[in-house]
Amino acid sequence: MSSAHPPKRNTTNDATVEAKTNRSSLLPKQPIRATKPSRDHLKSTRENVGQADETSSPTNASTWESVFGGISLNQLESFCSRMATGLRSGVDVLRLLESESKHGSSRHRQVIDHMILSVRQGESLSGAMTLQGSYFPVLLTRMLKAGEHSGRVEHCFQEMADHYRNLKRARSTFMGQVAFPLISLGIGLGVITLVIFINGFLKSGSPNEPAFDITGIGLRGGTGVLIFWSVIALIGGTIGVIAFGIWKNWFGCHHKLVPLVRNVPVIGPVFTTSALSRLSMTLSMMLGAGVDARRSAREALMATGNFYYISGIEQVEESIRQGKSFSEALDAPKLLPSEFIQTVEIGELSGSDSESLERLAIVYREQAEAALSKFAVVSGVAVWMMIAGLIVFAIFTIFFQIMKVYSDAMNF
Repeated sequence: MSSAHPPKRNTTNDATVEAKTNRSSLLPKQPIRATKPSRDHLKSTRENVGQADETSSPTNASTWESVFGGISLNQLESFCSRMATGLRSGVDVLRLLESESKHGSSRHRQVIDHMILSVRQGESLSGAMTLQGSYFPVLLTRMLKAGEHSGRVEHCFQEMADHYRNLKRARSTFMGQVAFPLISLGIGLGVITLVIFINGFLKSGSPNEPAFDITGIGLRGGTGVLIFWSVIALIGGTIGVIAFGIWKNWFGCHHKLVPLVRNVPVIGPVFTTSALSRLSMTLSMMLGAGVDARRSAREALMATGNFYYISGIEQVEESIRQGKSFSEALDAPKLLPSEFIQTVEIGELSGSDSESLERLAIVYREQAEAALSKFAVVSGVAVWMMIAGLIVFAIFTIFFQIMKVYSDAMNF
């Protein structure tokens, strides 16, 4: 493919985008800001919000929030849905936030009160959410920032509401698939614990003979139980740390893991399709609003929340500076699938890149839903297999120990 001049949107300045956005009929001005109030009004607002100490301020998130996030998935989906409905109807953002501050947990109401104060002081909505520490997911604030640049904030909220609704559904499916197997696993571990404890009371027939060991692994009594559960805790802790490290991209592991697993059935689509759906939708919003190519590419790649795709931002921006077409620039890091690049290329040639990407985002979202459901089923089967293996191991161990005693008695 030969090089082409960058799209006209590459020369669109911020003033043009701002004017274009302000002419939209039902969309709020972007970024969403409120007029700056008087000093007396700000003082009154601060008194209503409450002068919380530094440890309780949303800008100083707790350790738990900084690690796992603050707002629950149920509350997050409802919040995005309410904001999308309100903004689509033309309701002012401050009125929406004031209504939101009357509901939910005390922590949620406190966060919304701080957001109201920030917006009244002239902060954008995404900026106000960012100031709340780790209460809101980074993915949501990034997507909202892209929506503010594109003038489609209500559309962004609706997309994120759908995203979190799908996550809730996948989580429910997953828990439904693994709940009974996990209960069975707990019962199995409890039985083994009881056998180890009882094993401590078994004595040998004579002083010269070793005590009978029904487990075959040398664990007896209370000490054996402690050793057994220490090993279980070590294995579980190791798996948990590895999973947490992958989630947080320790040592840049996403850049190495995603290429390895993205083509693996069941697991691969879970890592990629959701990110590609957000990438497509963000690009659709940004390009449809006439935002320049470099900013569109940066915000879209950041919106994936996947460090594997985020790592290609600099190379994409450099390709755009060199005058390459948008599809060539996105393909430069060789991170994105060929069907995505082809969609962008055809959209550029036909002048319908925004519409093509929006349709592609829907396709990826449907694939992500199917992948999450399939992953839940496979996870349940994996837990069942682990339980079966544990039971078979225990049965054969006890059987061979009994046969050993029987054989020794016959030889005697």
